[in-house]
Amino acid sequence: MNSHLESAKEAIKNKDLITATVEATAAINEDERCAEAYIIRAQLSIMFGDREGAANDFKKAAELNPSLLDSINGEYKNKEENPTFKVPGLRKK
Repeated sequence: MNSHLESAKEAIKNKDLITATVEATAAINEDERCAEAYIIRAQLSIMFGDREGAANDFKKAAELNPSLLDSINGEYKNKEENPTFKVPGLRKK
């Protein structure tokens, strides 16, 4: 099990989004095939306004494990803001 991935999840529960981002990146560095870490980092990137980084991470996660993206159909809705963010090149199969 990837300890950095677990630390990222714990940091999210504690609303420590910077630590969660650092830990998700560390999880990816530890295991570049950890699709879940890419999804976590993508979601955090959106919260920080890094849409390009989020799109890249969502695409990588889709390549590694498409089943993790069942709930994502190429769009991400930010609850605080109403606009929809479309992830270029990401389509639900």
